[in-house]
Amino acid sequence: MKLIQQIPQLAALAAVSLTLVACGGDDNKSSSSASSSSQLSSSVSSVTSSLASSVASSTASSVAASVAPTPAPQIVLNEMRSDGGGYDYIELYNAANTDYTFTANEWAVNDIKGFAEDKVPGIVIPAGTVISAKGFLLVAVDQSAIPFGAPASTLIGGTANFGLGKGDTALLVYKNEILDQKKWGEGTHINAFGRLPDGAEWHVQTEALEATPGASNKLPAVVAPAGPTDIVINEIVSSGRADINFDYIEIYNKGEQPYTFAAGEWTLTDTGNKPMPIPGGTEIPAKGRIILLTDLAVGADLPANAPAGAILNGGVETFGIGKKETITLFYKGEQRDQISYGDFHVNSFGRLPDGGNWIDLADASKPQLYASPALKNFATPALNLTVTTLNFSSYNNQETTLEAGGFRIFGLNADLAKDVEPEYIAVAADSKTAWVSLQENNGLARINLNGTPAITNVFPLGFKDYGAIGNEIDPSDKDSKIAFAKYPKVFGMYQPDGIATFNEGGMDYVITANEGDVRDYYTNFVEGVKVSGLTLDESDFPNAVELKKDAQLGRLVVTQFAKSSTAETLYSDLLSFGARSFSIWNGTTGAQVYDSGKDLEVQANTANAYPDDRSDAKGVEPENLTIGMIGSKRFVFVGLERADAVAVYDITDISNISFKQFLKTTGDDAPEGILFVSAADSPNGNPLLVVSNEDSGNVTVYQSDANGVFSFASRLVLEGGAAAAEISAYDPITKHLFVLNNGTLLKNSRIEVLNLADPTKLSLLTTIDLSPYAGGINSVAVKNGKLAGALQGVDKTQQGTVVVFDTSTYALLGIAKVGALPDMLTFSPDGKFILTADEGEAKDDYSYDPVGSVSIIALP
Repeated sequence: MKLIQQIPQLAALAAVSLTLVACGGDDNKSSSSASSSSQLSSSVSSVTSSLASSVASSTASSVAASVAPTPAPQIVLNEMRSDGGGYDYIELYNAANTDYTFTANEWAVNDIKGFAEDKVPGIVIPAGTVISAKGFLLVAVDQSAIPFGAPASTLIGGTANFGLGKGDTALLVYKNEILDQKKWGEGTHINAFGRLPDGAEWHVQTEALEATPGASNKLPAVVAPAGPTDIVINEIVSSGRADINFDYIEIYNKGEQPYTFAAGEWTLTDTGNKPMPIPGGTEIPAKGRIILLTDLAVGADLPANAPAGAILNGGVETFGIGKKETITLFYKGEQRDQISYGDFHVNSFGRLPDGGNWIDLADASKPQLYASPALKNFATPALNLTVTTLNFSSYNNQETTLEAGGFRIFGLNADLAKDVEPEYIAVAADSKTAWVSLQENNGLARINLNGTPAITNVFPLGFKDYGAIGNEIDPSDKDSKIAFAKYPKVFGMYQPDGIATFNEGGMDYVITANEGDVRDYYTNFVEGVKVSGLTLDESDFPNAVELKKDAQLGRLVVTQFAKSSTAETLYSDLLSFGARSFSIWNGTTGAQVYDSGKDLEVQANTANAYPDDRSDAKGVEPENLTIGMIGSKRFVFVGLERADAVAVYDITDISNISFKQFLKTTGDDAPEGILFVSAADSPNGNPLLVVSNEDSGNVTVYQSDANGVFSFASRLVLEGGAAAAEISAYDPITKHLFVLNNGTLLKNSRIEVLNLADPTKLSLLTTIDLSPYAGGINSVAVKNGKLAGALQGVDKTQQGTVVVFDTSTYALLGIAKVGALPDMLTFSPDGKFILTADEGEAKDDYSYDPVGSVSIIALP
């Protein structure tokens, strides 16, 4: 009887029109497919026939033997998500009152393209997997490891992964037949939709559900709109500091929704001055801020470090802010908010926290806020930090000489000081010298820290000859093979990213990860071009026609600016990005002592980790490195961004460097931070290697034996998706690991505090909110119980910020302003200084290019 009652439902499934779109999702191209429709129609006919046969057989059997048939599984598609949460998923629901255990090779989730066109099985549900009665099973279809926040029982797509999105159709397949399916609409993309309630009818796709992976479906909570009562004066600043040398008033929205100011309704004034109107159409975000520049009229230039959206005074007259002020906010002529203070100068006075009570400011001796326009309010920290910022302007007259050695100055209308982009910094063990990588410029700079800080040398690094034995490369991603070969007149620009330093025999050496970088992020400036589109000088390339084919050099990306800041028209040399290697340089002269040649790529290929799809770009892309001593041996650990691995070399004897190990963990994607913890500092006495993986947003810990052989210890995925884990720093006092998190799914950047007391059980303790201080965080470092972080401005071309916290209490100890876009920071080994490499990258349209610099912060 139960099986007969299912016949109408199954017949309805067979009758559904299957003129479906072959889906592409996030990773495939969507296209209509007549063959797919035909195949599906055939498939459904098969389903109908087999069902009818099954029904007849089962009915006859039950009449003859009066034995009830086994109930069909009541598993359905229940919810799908595409984007918006860091991973795509399909959620299954068990509508039955009993648990269901999946059998081997019977069940899978797929999309139409995979099932009907590509003829692949999709993501197979493993045998023994249990979905509880009225319970859920989540499949993260585009992941190779369980993502943050997903249930522990989540299945992952792995090598069979596929994305989901607009126009796609998700399938639940049982015994190679479609049991359930649901299609995204072709119109506006919706992130999450599903059945409401679970297992019932599908909710309309015009209204998104709240994403609830592995939990009951529900609509988002209703949030009340913001109103006039949510709008308050939040901060008053009168020339707050040398870097905030302007008056402003900050308005705050306490509501949970944005608020739009209507024309003619809102004004602001202080005692005895004409009001400043808030322009109609101005929107203030939920829990957000706007800045009013009361003493600058419409048409004036914004002052340095003012937020880009700051509002100029469009009233009859401007007014400044000083002593004995009463600031009043009016709405439709009625007082909405007002604050007064006494006959003394106020640098920064406001509510703490935002929208809360005003700080106690009875007289000028009281602590004030740290002026932070359009950012969260916070109290001025006690630690007094002094900063010396060095730039490269004194080298402008050496540009021609440096370029002759392979240094590159080619930015749009830039001189040397503006064009250099300091990337990474390393300090000698005696804290007297530092070196900075100038990545885009293909150079290193040497800095004296002994006495008055100064940039003493700029070293051009020259080019790597890919026509030399031992330097062979695979330049094509379209030749269906991995083949390392010599290519005369083709060179690699070293362009180091991460660097480290060591001393051997009284000589300082600098070791570099030669990643390479192409300026491809500007709206009006293009550097990288494919060889196939170039005119090669046939006196240098007699086989130019053959070389320009995709299977040869045609796919290789090279710079247009091989010889000057003017794009080439006829190429006699080809300069590609990065050197696909690591190198050692004499720290005093800048001369190269060692280069690993092609070995990083050979080792990656041996480990089946060579990224052939990146052969045309920078190959394995050595991103970062660090050095560590294990016993009497010195090792270098080189992070390979595109091979998703770390290569380990013994560099104890720089005349006899040898490869030791290739560390790779499934699910790790794009190692960015490489941190060595010595046995002396390690919580368990074993040397540790901590790898922060940018694209997969996780931290992986390896631990070594006494001989320097590393094995996997633990892995932790952080909240935030891609960029949730980039650079890490370790505090041996607390045994805490501090990881910067710029996760794409987070509203604000933060520092994750992890417990490394047991390296086999890495766990999250808490987070440090960075939203009061600046934009995204680029680096962290620890020394003597102090945690330092380098943050770029909300506008990357404005000054950056260094914040210093206590590693035990996480309290803010100090704050300092440094050069534009501090990309990396470190403590000097003696703990007296914090140094930052300030990249000074130009605006996206090159309308402004700040100087590159190095900032040195003296600690009291």
